[in-house]
Amino acid sequence: MKPLTPKLLAASIAIAFGLNGTGALAAPPPDPTDPTQPSTPTQPHTGQADSPASIQARFEALDLNHDNYVDKTEASANKTLSAQFDKLDANHDGKLSLAEFSKAKGLASPTGASDLP
Repeated sequence: MKPLTPKLLAASIAIAFGLNGTGALAAPPPDPTDPTQPSTPTQPHTGQADSPASIQARFEALDLNHDNYVDKTEASANKTLSAQFDKLDANHDGKLSLAEFSKAKGLASPTGASDLP
């Protein structure tokens, strides 16, 4: 048998130990079923929750005339709210109270964009 050269010896050792540049020594990904592992959110966090303060802020941003209601004209600035307006207007008075507005689904910013105010 022929003796191994230093380069061939180093390559053999690297292959044997999985050091071939594929990151074989990197930690395996966390097991999502393991309760001892920290949880990772599956959806990106937007930084805004539907807290009462957040809902109030969105309502106030749309209530341009500050009458404590969002009417159809004001709601038209937000395409998502506009699409739900008639369903949300429980008493059919043509305007949304804060209570009615808070039942809206999928509202983003006052304009209906993906970023929240």
